Amino acid sequence: MENVRVSSYLNQVDIGDGTTLLYNGASLCIDLVPNEYAKRLAAGDDLSFLAPEEKEHLLKRGHLTVLTPNNELKEFRKTVNYILEQRNRLDQSAKTATLCLLLTYDCNLSCSYCFQKSLPDTAKKPVMDGEFIDRFFDQYFPQLYPTVPEELLITLFGGEPLLPKNREAITRILAYAEQHPSVRVSVTTNATTIPLMMDLIGAAKGKIGSVHVTLDGDRILHDENRIPNSGKPTFDAMIASIKQLIALDAHVSLRMHIHPDRLESAKNLVEYLETEKLLGHSQVSVYFSPINTFSSEQVSLADADLFGQTFQQVAKVTQCPPSNLLFIDNFLKMQDKKLLPKVRYCAAGSNHFFIVDPLGDLYACYEDAGHKARRIGTFEGGNVKFAALKEKYAGRHLLKIPECMRCSAALFCGGGCPSEAKLQKGSMFKAYCHQNKEFIAQTMKAFFLLAREAGASSK
Repeated sequence: MENVRVSSYLNQVDIGDGTTLLYNGASLCIDLVPNEYAKRLAAGDDLSFLAPEEKEHLLKRGHLTVLTPNNELKEFRKTVNYILEQRNRLDQSAKTATLCLLLTYDCNLSCSYCFQKSLPDTAKKPVMDGEFIDRFFDQYFPQLYPTVPEELLITLFGGEPLLPKNREAITRILAYAEQHPSVRVSVTTNATTIPLMMDLIGAAKGKIGSVHVTLDGDRILHDENRIPNSGKPTFDAMIASIKQLIALDAHVSLRMHIHPDRLESAKNLVEYLETEKLLGHSQVSVYFSPINTFSSEQVSLADADLFGQTFQQVAKVTQCPPSNLLFIDNFLKMQDKKLLPKVRYCAAGSNHFFIVDPLGDLYACYEDAGHKARRIGTFEGGNVKFAALKEKYAGRHLLKIPECMRCSAALFCGGGCPSEAKLQKGSMFKAYCHQNKEFIAQTMKAFFLLAREAGASSK
C-alpha cells in the first residue's frame, strides 16, 4: 500500500500498563495498541512493522491516511463545517439557557490573581437591589429570551454574591424561581458568608440548590492566596461551609485551582478531601482549574507526572474526570455519534447565555464583566441594545482560527477562551491553548480506565 502515512490528527495517551490509546482528532476513533506500536507510529517514518491487516484497520479508523497533509486538512475542514451546521441548527432550537446575574463587583476577599482586580473601585459600589431585579424580569428578560426556555439556570455571581447586602436581590430572584418550575438557581461563592445565608440554600424549590466553591490548594497555599480584609485564614472556614452545604442538601461543585509550581499542594488537598469524605460524596463534584498555564511542555516531567497521578486519583474516587472546565461530557460517546464535538469553546455570543451586571450592562464572558469596552449590550430606556461585539463572539469558531484547523485536539477544545485570546494575543480569532491538551489527554485516559473497570466488574 503506497503513500500511507500517520494522520496529522493522531493523538496518543499512555495508559500506564504497557498500552497506549490512539485517538484521532478528525475521525474521533479510539483504539488501544501496545506502547511499542505507539512509539513507532509517533516516529512516523517507517510503517513496515505493521501487518497488512493492522495497516488496513488503522486506515479505516483514520489513524493512518493516504491523503497528503493539505488534502487531509481540506477533509477536516469539511468535517468541522458539517458539525458547525448541525450545532447551529441545534442552538436555534435550544430548550435550555443560562443567565448569570452579577449582583455586585464587591468582594470580602482580596485574592492576588483575581481577574477583577483591574476594575476601578467605582465599579464595586453599585449593587443589584430588589427594584432592579423586578424591573429586569418584567422588562428585559422577555427581550433576552423571547422564547421562554424549558430549563433556565440562574447563576448568582460577583464579586461575592452572598454578601449580606445582596440578600434583598437574592430573595427576589428566589421568589421568581419559586414561581417558575423551569428555573433553577446556583451561586459561585467563596463560601465565607454561608453561615449568614443558610436559610436561602437547599434542595427545595425557591432555594439556591447548587453552590460552586473554590479551594486554592492545601491549607497553606489556600490561606496564602484567598485572604479576607481581616487577614485571617479562610481554609477551615470554607471546609466547614462545604459541610454545612451538604447538610442543607445542596449540591457542591468544588473548583480546585492548580498552580503549576505548587502541584504538591493539589495532591495534598485531594488527600485531605478524601480523608474528610468530601471527595466522592454524592453531593460533591470536583473539577480542576489551572490558575496559570499548565502544560506538560512547560513544566518538569516530574510535575507533569504528579499532575496526571492527582487527576487520575480524583477520577477514580469520584468516577468522573475533574475536567469540567472543558465542558466535556464523555469522549467515548463521541464514537457512537451520541455527542457532537466542539467547534466553539463556550457559549459566548449565543442567545442562550448572558451575564447581567448591576449597571445594566451585558457581557458574554465572566472575565469581560465590568470592562465596559468589552460589553455585548446594555439596558437603555426599557430596551436591550446589543453591541457588535456580541455577533463577533458568536462568529468565533474553529473555521475562523487557522491554527486550530491543523490541531489534533481542536474538536475537543474548540479553540480555547476567546476573551483570553483577545487579551493575551490581540485577537479572539487566535487560539488560546492554555492547558487544554494535557487536560484532554488525562480526561481521555480517565474515561477509558473507568469504562474498563466498569466492564470488568460487570463480568
